[in-house]
Amino acid sequence: MRRRRIAAGLGLAALLCANAAPVVKTDAGRVRGEALEGNAAAFRGIPFGAAPVGPLRWRDARRVKPWRGVRAVEEYGPACPQRAEGNRPTLPQSEDCLNLNVITPDLKAKGLPVLVSIHGGAYAFGSNRYVTDQGLSPLLKQGIILVAPNYRVGRFGFFAHPALTAEAGRGTGNFWLSDQALALDWVKRNIARFGGDPKRVTILGCSAGGSSVNALMASPLTRGLFARASAHSGGGLFNANRPLAKAEEQGLAFAKRAGVEREGALARLRALDPDAILAADPGPPDYGAIVDGHWLPAPLSHTFAQGKQAPVPYIVGSTSNEASVFGLMGFDSAVLKSRFGVDLTMLRPLYEKAGPLSDVELLRRVQTDFIFTSAAMGMGGLAARAAPVWSYHFAHVPADQRATTPGAPHCADMPYLFGPLPDDSAEGRAIATRMQDWWGAFIRTGNPNTPGTRAWTRTVPGQASPMIITAQGRMTPGFLGDVLPFWYDKWQAESRMETRP
Repeated sequence: MRRRRIAAGLGLAALLCANAAPVVKTDAGRVRGEALEGNAAAFRGIPFGAAPVGPLRWRDARRVKPWRGVRAVEEYGPACPQRAEGNRPTLPQSEDCLNLNVITPDLKAKGLPVLVSIHGGAYAFGSNRYVTDQGLSPLLKQGIILVAPNYRVGRFGFFAHPALTAEAGRGTGNFWLSDQALALDWVKRNIARFGGDPKRVTILGCSAGGSSVNALMASPLTRGLFARASAHSGGGLFNANRPLAKAEEQGLAFAKRAGVEREGALARLRALDPDAILAADPGPPDYGAIVDGHWLPAPLSHTFAQGKQAPVPYIVGSTSNEASVFGLMGFDSAVLKSRFGVDLTMLRPLYEKAGPLSDVELLRRVQTDFIFTSAAMGMGGLAARAAPVWSYHFAHVPADQRATTPGAPHCADMPYLFGPLPDDSAEGRAIATRMQDWWGAFIRTGNPNTPGTRAWTRTVPGQASPMIITAQGRMTPGFLGDVLPFWYDKWQAESRMETRP
């Protein structure tokens, strides 16, 4: 049906092309995709990892076994197991979910830049349909190949347990990260067959996808798998990871909820039905990177502060109303105080220097700055000591929403890059064009600046000076100079790092 809709608006030659399903030989076997406009093609649900089931559940990802013949990859593969979230439609799910999508604007080309999109979803939800379901999005029309992998989410991807540590002979639990690394390794081995350049790979993600970008940069096991990185609303300073011992405690608590506590726990846990695993984790999602000494030898921000992250060009930023996501996470004022030591009463004088704030507005600003704004500016400042960095703060709100919306919600910048455009006004279209020019140039060259675009100045360590993305768009030296030092002081005291963002 999709091919017929595309073909309906094309000429006879294109129609014939649309009916000729493209076949590409990967190193695991041949795949048959779907022809799009011109030489563009989509390959959906290509397996890149062995099914992490049975004895492979809660083990690092392994390459998929080769197959014979031609494998049809015209339709999306299953998403990884996850609970239903809000009003989102439930997608077909399976533990055999390590598949990826490739959308190429020109299958006959050579050396096209590659964008690997890592989906978000609080590390508990989402799938590789994110972004790829937009077809030939604006960035693809610039001659960029889009790749989007699945990775294990929730307890399937984040699980530490003393029995797993004993089995592996080392710290373990970052199965999600092993999935992402294997997908990038697949790209390195195979993307040239789809017209791409394995030496020009950019990783990009928002929310948990942005956190994943930071983790991939921090891991010593992913070096050489990407050339540039773009982390959107990914945090990094606070609540970005947990020590192995704490993750093991959480794993034991999960096993108890699942009714598995006796000897032979690991075999019994691996025998659980996926629905039983999902049912044993009620409440708000609480998953995150584990400092396991293998994939991640240190907390993410420590790695960045020590200059040990991948020294690649880096874009990092957040939005002006990140608090929009905290209903999902359950971080209200009481949780902020009990779990993180963030006391709104103590912070009120700092945040009211420009005038009094309601309780709701104070909470919104603190939530936004605590996890996201301070991290975007802070991680950018730390990374700038090792490689070129460009920081941004997305603050555009469509005109018809400004009376009721206090700022740009979590990940509100992403549709301006990939569509569909949420603000089809002259302002919205101008912002989208500007952003697509910046990120397109970055993906191609490692620098968002090109002749004719608004100059985006590089981040200088110790100086928060992001590009504020609004209709006007401007560099802003001394950004949030009243409040960011507080958050940096808090991070420095808790991390005991000498280097300051």
